[in-house]
Amino acid sequence: MQDKTKTVEISVLMAVYNGEAFLREAIDSILQQTYTDFEFIIINDGSIDKTDEIIQSYTDPRIVKIDIGFNVGLIESLNRGLQHAQGKYIARMDADDIALKDRFKLQIAAFQNNPNAVVVGTDYYSFSKEGKKRNVTFNDSDYLKSLLLFGPCFCHPTTMIKNVFKEKNIEYDRHYLHVEDFQLWTELSALGDFVNINKPLFMYRYHVNQISNLKRMEQMRKCAEIRHHYLSGLGFQCNEEQLKTHHFIGDNYFIKHKSELDDIQDWLMSLIDQNKSLKVFSESAFHRSIGKMWMDSCGYTNLGLFAFRTYFRSNIAVLHKPNIVQKITLLAKCILRMFKE
Repeated sequence: MQDKTKTVEISVLMAVYNGEAFLREAIDSILQQTYTDFEFIIINDGSIDKTDEIIQSYTDPRIVKIDIGFNVGLIESLNRGLQHAQGKYIARMDADDIALKDRFKLQIAAFQNNPNAVVVGTDYYSFSKEGKKRNVTFNDSDYLKSLLLFGPCFCHPTTMIKNVFKEKNIEYDRHYLHVEDFQLWTELSALGDFVNINKPLFMYRYHVNQISNLKRMEQMRKCAEIRHHYLSGLGFQCNEEQLKTHHFIGDNYFIKHKSELDDIQDWLMSLIDQNKSLKVFSESAFHRSIGKMWMDSCGYTNLGLFAFRTYFRSNIAVLHKPNIVQKITLLAKCILRMFKE
């Protein structure tokens, strides 16, 4: 057990329930970090497989084990971990993922270089048996915060968070089960800058049993609540139809009708116009994020070249200024999805 009188820079927080399949790989990836000043809080959430046996096999003094006798769920487990956390920063970790060895070193450096930062995320690889894909996010605080108008701006387990939880009376909100990270980002957005390291420092395992696949409808309802609250809290105004369109974008619905694309374009232009008056986000960052949403929408239809032309005929495209790779990617998506039902 770790000496609780010794202060540490990072508290690594990992909750696990019946995670024997990938747990050892996850633990090893944390213990092998090149930055070593951390405590590793592992919350065993009432597992009935070999999870406890695996945890007990480690003798590293940085491990702090919290054993919950019955399954209370992820949110309650994480909140219990936060109560024990001694670190200046909270690093999230999931029991089926892999942290690359320089993750902590580079995230600490990012905090040191950005004193106002409250969250530092990273680019990452999502992987499964089928292969892996690099996921990249532009590093700009206003850009990241404006993405929150539509959905989470970080991959939760990649993040390191300034430990403001007790000071600001913040915890993971039980009301937002399965989207607790999205809600947390909206709360933290008012407390400092968001930073993303443009280097993949994490391996995010994708599999069919993830909550995002099993609880899709429940997630969508909760995300709608979060979006509406964040949108209105920043001063953006919308009517019922515009709000419906906003959720349509955020939930990434497949577009089959020209009228849907028209509604999306009108609403996104309204957001640009409102932000120009409200000055919530810098114009350059907002144009980039709204342009991303517009390009994603035009590329997720079966309207083919009509959608491709619609994108480039819009004022949003003029403001977005896509590069050649983005243009080719959009064209490929429009063509490939022409015959999708």
